[in-house]
Amino acid sequence: MTGKTVVCVGGGFTSMDVVRCSIRANAKKVIMIYRRDEKTIIRNTTYEEYHEAVEEGVEFIFHSAVEEMIDENDVLKKLKMNMFELVPCPEGGRPQLVKVEDADFEIETDFLIPAVSQSADLDLLPEEWEISMTSWGTIKTNGKDFMTNRKGVFASGDCEYGPMTIVNAVGQAKRAASVISRYVETGEITLTDNEIMEDHLRKMRVYDKKEKVTGWMPGIGRQKSEVLGVDERRDTDGGGDEQVYRLYH
Repeated sequence: MTGKTVVCVGGGFTSMDVVRCSIRANAKKVIMIYRRDEKTIIRNTTYEEYHEAVEEGVEFIFHSAVEEMIDENDVLKKLKMNMFELVPCPEGGRPQLVKVEDADFEIETDFLIPAVSQSADLDLLPEEWEISMTSWGTIKTNGKDFMTNRKGVFASGDCEYGPMTIVNAVGQAKRAASVISRYVETGEITLTDNEIMEDHLRKMRVYDKKEKVTGWMPGIGRQKSEVLGVDERRDTDGGGDEQVYRLYH
């Protein structure tokens, strides 16, 4: 990618990997296109990941989307871009993106890499089951024991909540398997005492990570891993064990 311009469409961890790896692959210019704002991209990834990408030279264009790819002899040359603004939903829902007229512009680029999340492939569900869906296109459950609106059909993990972490999906699968096993044996939906306690603690929000611990055993601030300087990060290609260890651990 030396001397090339790279444009990535995204707003999550995968797109961050794309743009930051492009920097390390010596791209001349790296741009991320994102439909929403800076606060949302930080919420989707982390404050550190976003700001480290900015330090390394990644350019972010918010409230934007690709309308058209323009090529010459099947070689990508530039992108026609649209700009949008967030308009509050009158019913209090998620703000809607509305195109800003006469704000189109073009970006010359060599590569366009999409990293625009994932969606559940639910074609395997028979239509006659009439499984209820959420507005996000995932399977709707009662939020407690993974039962859908159709008795005996359960859903958990990404197909219930959308793309999340492996830890979250594995944890939900463990609990769903526990519930399903009892349902198969007894025909009833039950929760164990531990599962009921987990629900209570989650609602009570007993643990507050922002709470300052005082008294005879004061809290110790969370230690932060050492981060390479910007210039050194930009040139890191995984060529040295010490560099890799310091960067990722």
